[in-house]
Amino acid sequence: MSNFQESGINFKFQSPKWNVVKYDEHLAHKKVSNALQPTKAVDFLGIHDNRQLFLVEVKNYRGHTHDAETQEVLQAKGEELMRRIAVKVRDTIATVTNSARFSTNDEDFFTRINQLLLDNQKKIVIIACIELDIAGEKEHKARMSVWMQKLKQKLAWLHAAKISINPIENISAVLPDTEILFV
Repeated sequence: MSNFQESGINFKFQSPKWNVVKYDEHLAHKKVSNALQPTKAVDFLGIHDNRQLFLVEVKNYRGHTHDAETQEVLQAKGEELMRRIAVKVRDTIATVTNSARFSTNDEDFFTRINQLLLDNQKKIVIIACIELDIAGEKEHKARMSVWMQKLKQKLAWLHAAKISINPIENISAVLPDTEILFV
């Protein structure tokens, strides 16, 4: 069982079927990002049941939705936000190859990730967990739907991918054996 906090949200991967790292803070990622900036990474990189690869990015804008910086990211129907998430996915996939070759502490984990990336029979699951201050559920669902299409377009090169954009209360449906709560 693994327990991580990101952006004021606690992620509890409850099953021994999970093997998860906080990739944006992992030494294997930092080796590349320190040498070549800016190199980005998703928050979590995980394998469930040794068969399914998950890349999870968390964006918690609760209490900050109306800040100038957040508004800049959310403008143009989320175009900049989806671009940033797509870049993190791209850079993560690029850096895990290096991690499999040079990681001294998680070599087996990163080798398995690369095997899953190369297996055409397996879908890579990309989850963007986005929290906003939005009054209406209908508006929220409409926004998430538009964003999902934008992210799918930006990640079209990643053919075998299942892409999901959800708030916290819906993430457990796409992220098995997890408990997710605000801190």
